[in-house]
Amino acid sequence: MTKKRIYIILIILASVAMPLLIYPFGKNKVTIETFRWHIVKTIHCNVYYPYGMEQLATKTAVIAEKAYVHIADALQHELNDPVPIIVFPSHIDFQENNILLQIIGEGTGGFTEAFKNRVVVPFNGSYDEFQHVLVHELVHAFQFNILMRDSSGKIQSMMSMGSVPLWFTEGMSEYLSIGFDETADMTMRDFFLNDQYISLMDFTTYKTGNMYYYYKVGQAFFYFFETVYGKGKIGEFLRDIRDLDDFEEALKVHTKKNLEEIDTEFKHFYKKRFYPVIAGRNFDEEEGQRITNHQKTRSIFNTCPAISPDGKKIAYIDNRDIYSSISIITIGQKEAEQKARVILTGNETSEFEGMHLLDNYLSWTPDGKGIVFVSQSRNRDVIFIIDAGNGKILNEIVLPFRSIKDPALSPDGKFICFIGQTNIQSDVYIYSLLDKSLKQVTRDIYSKRYPKLSADNTVIFYSSNYPAGDYTSQQYAIIKHTLATNAREIIIQPQSKNLQVDVAGDGNSIVYISNREGIYNVYRYDISTSTETKITNASTGIFYPRIFPDANKIAFVSYQNGGYDIFIKENIVPVTIAPPFKTEHIPVMLSQSYFPLSQAIWDNYATTVSPDWVFFGLGGTVGYGFAGFAQMSFSDYLGDNRIVVTTDYLRYGSSANYLNWDVQYLYLRYRWDYSLGFFRQKNPFGIFTLASINDLIHNAYWSTLSMDHYGVYAIASYPFTRFSRFSTRVSSSRYERDYSYLDQRPDVFANLNSVSVSYNYDNVLWGFLAPLRGTRGQILFTQVVNLTGQDYSFSSIDIDVRHYFFLDKQYVLAFRGIGGKIMGEKKEYFKYYIGGFNTLRGHPFIEYGGTNVFLFNAEFRFTFIESIQMGWPLFLKIGNIGGVLFVDAGSAWDNNYTFMNKDTGEFQDFKMDMGFGFRLTLYPIVILKLDYAWPYYYSGFGHKEIVFSLGYEF
Repeated sequence: MTKKRIYIILIILASVAMPLLIYPFGKNKVTIETFRWHIVKTIHCNVYYPYGMEQLATKTAVIAEKAYVHIADALQHELNDPVPIIVFPSHIDFQENNILLQIIGEGTGGFTEAFKNRVVVPFNGSYDEFQHVLVHELVHAFQFNILMRDSSGKIQSMMSMGSVPLWFTEGMSEYLSIGFDETADMTMRDFFLNDQYISLMDFTTYKTGNMYYYYKVGQAFFYFFETVYGKGKIGEFLRDIRDLDDFEEALKVHTKKNLEEIDTEFKHFYKKRFYPVIAGRNFDEEEGQRITNHQKTRSIFNTCPAISPDGKKIAYIDNRDIYSSISIITIGQKEAEQKARVILTGNETSEFEGMHLLDNYLSWTPDGKGIVFVSQSRNRDVIFIIDAGNGKILNEIVLPFRSIKDPALSPDGKFICFIGQTNIQSDVYIYSLLDKSLKQVTRDIYSKRYPKLSADNTVIFYSSNYPAGDYTSQQYAIIKHTLATNAREIIIQPQSKNLQVDVAGDGNSIVYISNREGIYNVYRYDISTSTETKITNASTGIFYPRIFPDANKIAFVSYQNGGYDIFIKENIVPVTIAPPFKTEHIPVMLSQSYFPLSQAIWDNYATTVSPDWVFFGLGGTVGYGFAGFAQMSFSDYLGDNRIVVTTDYLRYGSSANYLNWDVQYLYLRYRWDYSLGFFRQKNPFGIFTLASINDLIHNAYWSTLSMDHYGVYAIASYPFTRFSRFSTRVSSSRYERDYSYLDQRPDVFANLNSVSVSYNYDNVLWGFLAPLRGTRGQILFTQVVNLTGQDYSFSSIDIDVRHYFFLDKQYVLAFRGIGGKIMGEKKEYFKYYIGGFNTLRGHPFIEYGGTNVFLFNAEFRFTFIESIQMGWPLFLKIGNIGGVLFVDAGSAWDNNYTFMNKDTGEFQDFKMDMGFGFRLTLYPIVILKLDYAWPYYYSGFGHKEIVFSLGYEF
């Protein structure tokens, strides 16, 4: 028990610091295109870019230098070193980066890595959106530099990141990159007009799970802060947080108020701003009939509506089932939102890896039998036509673009217009379904969105910022582009954002949204008379207007109560103009750089490895022993070459010194991922994986007199898709274990030379430390060969399959099936052992052994309390306090298998138990598990076992 206590301190570090690639499950990063990286060096930035994309690198450097001057002036701070900026030519390429080993989803616009202060961003075809993301991440680079590297601060500056609330850092980055804009205004307006307000105290203690709010509320806070307390104090505020190591103390320095008092002032500021707005404006239900209800379905997005040709159905994208799905509603049904039929679910298969929730547009085929949309599929964007009845793929259109946005089928079903992105820009294209030809409509670096063909296919309408004369402008005009003459006519001027055009079936009018009054509303433009009318007057915001075939009503998406829903508005008539809303939106105007780009240095990328991070922990007991753990990571700037060193040390008594270590080199540049390592394990508590944490509690080595296992290994892994991969492992090692005479296991002193191959599949959606839905599995074959005539030889095959059902977004049904068989002359030395935690919980620990094994676990998981937030002095969040009902069954045997003993009438080799357990999650560390289990022998139940364990759920 004493050795267990020694290592408790190390559990937390081991839980968060393990190498990711040694785990048998997990999704994959698939490197389709290998870039030759180059660098352009300016005075403040080093821009890493793929060779051949010098124009993108140039524009990145120009924006970055302007942004540097802007941020340095706002924060009154200069960086110590040039900022590494790594730019990928598309979001799909960005998702496959090796800088972060974690899987990156569509919703991540960019990131800044703290230890090397690397800014990593994708280019998505729109320079105004690219500038927003790049400046946002550069602000983070300044924040990390101030908090972690500025020698003018106190020594605890390195630890000050924990004192800065997330809403503060993300809000600052939003505010300094796009100012106070309509998105923050809309979020705050919804808070107050619809009674959704969440206090700054709740954001500071992370009591809300909507991460978008942390960005927008923080952005709104800095507008309030500078308006009330004066400009030019943001950088000083951040440095005071660092130096005082306390956010609230720094807040008092600048406002003379504590957080609760500031929250009250913050609320009053926005109440005064928004309450007059409601006069003359409507809530959602006053604008039209609600078709979906995100609060009932517990979704956030119901968007991209498309009206069927007969006007009776609406197809749309939602996330009611967590993943993005395409659903269809039949209009006029009572409680239609509960009768929506999901025809396709994304993010679970390689065909539909990402549904482009914010960059999509749905269209029906003229016969009403098909739906057109774009999805990320096998690491590229593909336009799909699926069956509207069953979701089966009718057509896949693969085109040579880095990304595809906003596909729209022409009314006659012959053409698809869309936005296609190349290495340096995005343009409008038209694809012919008849002859499979591709036509490029525009050729410039300005942003374009939402193209739509007229009924006769002679004109295409779209939004663009080219009339503003600045490719980073956020002001979009509506363009009428005549295809025969290539003439462009500006029909709606770029005095605001004018977006999401839809064309009436008769071709006489278009509808679109505009934020010219500070709130997105729908406008209609009569083409024959060149007149414009406003047709909605919402108080929060309206998006994606779509005209019904009869041109007498529209469907639209409205933002209210923290989510997006679809409405239908009858009788399209001009609305009464409401009193003007004084928006006072403050855009960011980047300063001119004083560094001439002609002095930039263009250079090849050279691989140099430097430290990423170090984790370590110490522990011990007086008069008994000492223990320590450390893990270090080194990599190059692109993460293609990585070295991970893990060690732990145990000393007890006067002469017992045990050092475990593992050194692993990973080469991740190409689609094949390679790893080479060498290791030694001398003590039984080698914390190299999360699975071994429970060895501290359930000591499988209680009868081990000595052990020594050392050798080398090489791993090669080939990902077929994001969800499946093939792996092979070759190793050669010395394996020595000396057991007590009380142990039935035979001593082992042998050389092991093994080759293993495996197939892995994983499309699981994770919650906090536990899977929620999906399937994961592995089939593994291992051959241990006798190379010298004195080595051990045996074969094994192992299968592990798990499936999870997420019920009502509250409960999880989890199933696991394991099977294995060891064959060969030395098979008795490496038997399977089951019993105890994580296997048969109602039976003694590793009670049953054999060369054959099967195991089945079924669990019903539920939550009592979502979270408890503790205050001073722990400031600890305990979450997901819940329980589990379970059934375990399995067996381990050598030769003949006997299911039931005929003499006793009880199970013999077959073992079974059932019971219940409690779960408590310590964020973001580990799950504490306490199980009560009763063995079942067919004739009745036995005495209960109480099992405590740590780690993730299976």
